[in-house]
Amino acid sequence: MLATIENRGAAADTPIEPFEAVEFELALDLQDATVIPFADCVANAAQVVGAEILFDMPADGTIEDAVRIAAVRMSGDKAGRILFAILNEDGMTVRMASRAEVGERFHGFATAFIGVLERIRSDLPQGLGNPVGTA
Repeated sequence: MLATIENRGAAADTPIEPFEAVEFELALDLQDATVIPFADCVANAAQVVGAEILFDMPADGTIEDAVRIAAVRMSGDKAGRILFAILNEDGMTVRMASRAEVGERFHGFATAFIGVLERIRSDLPQGLGNPVGTA
């Protein structure tokens, strides 16, 4: 049984989903959260669309029906578009969440994490690659 994707509240952010968000949602939908861990589902989907994982961490109870939350940043997106994936309490359903649903706390954390990663990358000597962060 493949995990299902739900999209709650996306209309609160933008009336039309950007292509990259739809592409990530489709890539996430192809993952089976009943067979592989949530973090791997998100990592696989992010790799398909060329996004980078910012974090994967337990939800804090502020998001309805969520046990884990992950944030990814679309690569090459000058606006730094951050997308969120949620693992529902059933442990089998993965869904996209809007910025409004995750709230300013998680969005702010993701934005701050981008700043930290960019600073680390700028301090690394050339050719050492890009660190990927998880929490």
